[in-house]
Amino acid sequence: MKIRPGPIAALVLLAGLGAWVYISEFRGAADRRKAEQEKDRAFAFERADLRAIVVRNPSGSVRLQKEGDTWAVVEPLSAPADRDAVEGMLSSLEFARIERRLGTDGDRKSCGLDPAPLGITLETAVGPTRTIEMGDTNPIGGAYFAALPGGELAVVSVSLGEVAKKDLFAVRDKSLVAFDPFKTKSLVIERGSEVIALEKKEAGWTMTKPVVAPADGPTITDLLSALERLRAARFVTDHPAPGDLKAWGFEPPAVRMTLLQEGWDTTRTVEFGAGKDGERHARTVGRDAVVTITPEFWPKANVAPFDLRRRDALGLSQYRLRSIAIARDGGKALVLEKGDEGNWKVSGLATGTVKFDSVDTLVRAIAAVKAVAFDDRPPKALEGLLAGRPVIDATLEQEPDAAGGTALRQHLIFGAVGKDGRMPVKDLDWSSVLWADGAALARIGEHIDALVNEAATPPAPPEPAADTTPPAADTAAPGADGGSPPGSPERL
Repeated sequence: MKIRPGPIAALVLLAGLGAWVYISEFRGAADRRKAEQEKDRAFAFERADLRAIVVRNPSGSVRLQKEGDTWAVVEPLSAPADRDAVEGMLSSLEFARIERRLGTDGDRKSCGLDPAPLGITLETAVGPTRTIEMGDTNPIGGAYFAALPGGELAVVSVSLGEVAKKDLFAVRDKSLVAFDPFKTKSLVIERGSEVIALEKKEAGWTMTKPVVAPADGPTITDLLSALERLRAARFVTDHPAPGDLKAWGFEPPAVRMTLLQEGWDTTRTVEFGAGKDGERHARTVGRDAVVTITPEFWPKANVAPFDLRRRDALGLSQYRLRSIAIARDGGKALVLEKGDEGNWKVSGLATGTVKFDSVDTLVRAIAAVKAVAFDDRPPKALEGLLAGRPVIDATLEQEPDAAGGTALRQHLIFGAVGKDGRMPVKDLDWSSVLWADGAALARIGEHIDALVNEAATPPAPPEPAADTTPPAADTAAPGADGGSPPGSPERL
């Protein structure tokens, strides 16, 4: 069979034509769009290639330099950079556009570019260093007149001018200490001779000074979060002279806060000095800078030890309890164990089952007991009275956090209400006695009685099933003689 070259050549030509159309129309169109977009960008760069940013304005020149994955201020001084501020600058630079080109013959002086008060320089790992200078704002649209690399005049996005106006304070890190409040392991607050020490353990926060006692986790987390968010309102100096620290109230400081976080080798300390005109001096130990802070944080720095202690008598989660044993006046305990289907099994003082809501009412009454005062050195007589015959003796157990984990237990004893209307409550894991409103004692007793009565009451028999059989049709025969029924008009 003789092969004809014509059809083969036509197929080859058609395939080549298709490839040319794809490259020129589709792939080429994408390249042209990208080139057009790059043409209108004030700065065309890739973040990975960026090495330094220099901004110049009437307040001076600031140089930001990339060191690994982080940015730092290197001129006019060395300091960490504000991460959020740098991120905002990078986004503005990426999206800044050339709004209008004015050519190379424009009048620089009429555009406020002779000399130019603002400038931005980018240094990258590839390509030349590029600088855009900016002058007056364009009266239409608020954009800036600018001189592009190569001398061409243009109108550029207003965001570019905002970047160029950044001063040292705007771009440097203003935090006093960077840490994660939820990973903090310890916190020490020193105020003169007063020392408050707090440690985070497996069961939660504990106060170790001035007394060993359970601490209030939410209050401590709130304090740590406020410290983490604290920012310098003003930098007083980066190089204090001899005698300055004493003049500003740091020798000794009014408050010193020292914290340790998971993964840290050493602690970090923030000191607060004297206050004046609504500001207060502060510094981070190990840094030279002295700053001022606004007064909003000061009440938290002066938090009272009482407010850092756990004031709730119940130290377990009221929603995760799995057993309760509670007795009154030394009598037999009412034992409650969480069952299935929303019921609790009852044994001891009574037997049977009770509803989940009934037990929840008792637990909420116990959880409502809160300290109004603490006795950290209770007299022996009080301890003996509580241990000998408590009005209420309750042992509660919380389900473990994970399968195979350890269940948390708490043993509480409640004393009699005194003449002042308060009752003593002691957690047997701690030495202190808390004093609470005695009205709670009667409420707890009422809920115990209600549970005993509910457990002793046999469950109501199930209601009989409704009769769904339809009523029989009326098939009564007419009169015996086949006529009308008796009593009808026809029969009368």
